[in-house]
Amino acid sequence: MEKKLTEIITNLDNFSIRTKMVLSVVGIILILGILMGSYLNVVQTNMMKVELNEKGISITRNLAENSVNPILTDNQVRLQWLVETIKDSETEVVYVFIVDESGDVVAHTFKGGFPIDLKGINPAIEETSTLLLDTERGSIRDISYPILNGQAGEVHVGMSQENIRTTVDKFTVSLGVFVLLLMLVGCNVAYLAGSVVSRPILELKKGVEIFGEGDLAHKVNIQSLNEVGQLAHSFNDMAEHIGYLIKEKEKTTKEILDTRNYLTKIISGSLDGIIVTDDAGKIEFINEAFIQIAESKKDELIGHDIYSLFKEECDDLKSLFNSPGSSTTSFICELSFTTSSGKSKFLVLSIGNVEYGTEVKYVAITKDITELKKLEQTKHNIISNISHELRTPLNIMKGFVEVAMDEGNDERRHGYLEKSLKALEKQSWMIQDLLEVARSGDELEKLDIITTNLNGIIEMACRSFNGKLETSDRDVVQKFEADRLVMADPEKLAYALTKLIDNALKFTDKDDYIEIGSMSAGNEVVIYVKDTGIGIARENLEQIFEKFYQIDGSSTRRFGGNGLGLSIAKHIIDQHAGKLWVESELGKGSTFYLSVPY
Repeated sequence: MEKKLTEIITNLDNFSIRTKMVLSVVGIILILGILMGSYLNVVQTNMMKVELNEKGISITRNLAENSVNPILTDNQVRLQWLVETIKDSETEVVYVFIVDESGDVVAHTFKGGFPIDLKGINPAIEETSTLLLDTERGSIRDISYPILNGQAGEVHVGMSQENIRTTVDKFTVSLGVFVLLLMLVGCNVAYLAGSVVSRPILELKKGVEIFGEGDLAHKVNIQSLNEVGQLAHSFNDMAEHIGYLIKEKEKTTKEILDTRNYLTKIISGSLDGIIVTDDAGKIEFINEAFIQIAESKKDELIGHDIYSLFKEECDDLKSLFNSPGSSTTSFICELSFTTSSGKSKFLVLSIGNVEYGTEVKYVAITKDITELKKLEQTKHNIISNISHELRTPLNIMKGFVEVAMDEGNDERRHGYLEKSLKALEKQSWMIQDLLEVARSGDELEKLDIITTNLNGIIEMACRSFNGKLETSDRDVVQKFEADRLVMADPEKLAYALTKLIDNALKFTDKDDYIEIGSMSAGNEVVIYVKDTGIGIARENLEQIFEKFYQIDGSSTRRFGGNGLGLSIAKHIIDQHAGKLWVESELGKGSTFYLSVPY
């Protein structure tokens, strides 16, 4: 507070003499006007409120006396005439209503019906009772008075206080006009007096302004020998010297700004992230590209150690800052990075040092190679999965066919050929998956949408397993609600469902439980496949619908598959404007849901 007061006093001291005189006169008049206006407003408002209150009490008391006979004789017409007469005859009266001894309204002046909020408000127990109400029409003073000491009810009259406010506002405006005129007169007198005193000072001020606008050759012409004249002479000498210095500085500044703007455009336009640190590794600057890579705010990164951003420790990066005198001045490495939202990324980091004045700064260039990493992993998964999954059925078929050719027993030969046929069927499914993935990228691919039965689609999917469900040594249960009609491509939707059922069979051990069913959910129907198999870890739930993704990608994995089933199913469901999701817990099974609109 003391500091702020000192600032105000300092600013006032900087004003000219003429300005100070004008402000002093204006301040005195303004303070006197405010004090006088406030006092008169309070006095006038209180007088008018007392007058309005007395008038309202008189009206209410007279109405209560005149209402006795109509109430006792149950003359509703007379009562209504009385309240309307009061309302029409007095401009301050906003409303009038009368209630009987039970609190029921027997007469009122509200055209749109009696407001329920007023019922029971401001009861008159013995004598007059007054309550100030804040309404949409402004402040209203509700005055109530008992009829026959409350035995026959009570009278309520609402007196508007808007006339008081209007009158006070008019008085305030008049007083304000008077104060304004007084201020204008006082300002003119103060201005004339100040002009005589401040004329040479204003001449010096004008010279300073002209000099500030760029006329460096301007001289102040004040011939007096007093303090102001001496100040003007000193100013002319100073202006001449400053003019020379300004020209030299403008020349240097222009060169610096041109270089800075050029470098700023290069950094801002870079698609690679740029980080600048001090010699200890503290981040001092980052460009917009790195903010987008990190998916963080600028203030969340500035001030942190650069090596704290990355998952694994980089010895070269730490030694660069911990050993300033070492021979390592720059290097390139590949690091993993986690954004503030938890997303993992891979970056290529190249860093080197530069000298800035007497300090050493480090500039790091980062390139996001996350997508390249994903492409490499996808390529690896494709080659590994496809080669493994296509070669296995071929080897099985070849082995059983070779054994069948040498087998003389017809029954055994038939068994070997059946196993070969199953391997061939598995390979056919995989080839069909690959074709489906190829078609999913074709923009000309269309669905054959028709009106079809939902339960029929489920049965079609179950039949495609050729009795495998019944002979799988698993407890397969089907729970269908009442059949529904949906707009869908039956074959495509059934094909998507087979992928979910096939997964349930694959990841559920023998003698375990699988449930296939349907249910309604708002404007959609939902098909679900529930199993009690191995389940899915939480961190893998978002990735299982990606193409060629497998939780266990090793060559010795326990379960087969090419990683395409769920991605194909999701693509088909998306084409139907539906949704595909999963609920799962590791070791406790999974439930896959697919929804289709009616």
